[in-house]
Amino acid sequence: MKQASPREDHLSKGSDVSPAESLVAGSISGAVARAITAPMDTIKIRLQLQHSQKQHISGSQTVMNLLKKEGIKALWKGNVPAEILYILYGASQFTSYSYLNTHLRELQNSWSFNISPSFHTFIVGCGAGLTSTVVTYPFDLLRTRLAASEAKNFLSMTKVAKHLHEEKGILGFFAGIRPSLLSIIASSGLFFWSYSLARAATNRIYDKFGFQVWGVEAVCGFTAGTTAKGITFPLDTLRKRMQMDSSRSGLQLFLTNLRQHGILGFYRGFLVSLMKSAPSSAISVFVYEYSINFTRKARLLVQ
Repeated sequence: MKQASPREDHLSKGSDVSPAESLVAGSISGAVARAITAPMDTIKIRLQLQHSQKQHISGSQTVMNLLKKEGIKALWKGNVPAEILYILYGASQFTSYSYLNTHLRELQNSWSFNISPSFHTFIVGCGAGLTSTVVTYPFDLLRTRLAASEAKNFLSMTKVAKHLHEEKGILGFFAGIRPSLLSIIASSGLFFWSYSLARAATNRIYDKFGFQVWGVEAVCGFTAGTTAKGITFPLDTLRKRMQMDSSRSGLQLFLTNLRQHGILGFYRGFLVSLMKSAPSSAISVFVYEYSINFTRKARLLVQ
């Protein structure tokens, strides 16, 4: 039997979601996504930070060595700042997205111009990426340093932060932010753009066949995450290198990596990263959408 309509897309052009709703739903989605995908993130960072071809090992070898030398808990190394990062990132990304989404639509209505839904979501997604990056970058840097550490005694976030502040000052917490801004803004814009196209495709399937794709939010989130990651991964690799070596410029690190490893060096750890980022995107959007629905239903019950 055909459903009355496809499920509502709270990320579509002009969708009316309040800042409070998106703040709560974004925080929940970030926390859940991180809890599930933390091990893949640790492995991805280890692969990205291999410094020479001689040291290069595969993803499976990286996992075996990590478990043997550091134990299974090492897969969640750096998880405290990472959980904070994901909660803050989810909250700031979705809240700023909802705010910009609403106001860009109002601007178009006021000035009598129209932007296509996909380009609208790309612009809004870029703005959301910029906001969330500035808010969460220090935690991302601390997470990278903790996850990359091979010491068996787990460094605390406060110790790493104190050492970094003593060594570099407050600006040290923003080392490598310029390529980060570029990569994350582009990735965020591409993600929401791809997601809007994927949701439009599933809506066309519904209109033609009366068939609602199961877990449509997760399916479209997975597709969007894969697309965005494939395009922006080289910038992500450069960002990690700059976070670990703030003494050299992004251009110097780019040329060094290109000379030593070639263009494929920028995709080292890509498959592992994709195995983490694509499910993370799927989980994040799925949980966000259902959190919005849940909070709205709960509010109706108490009224």
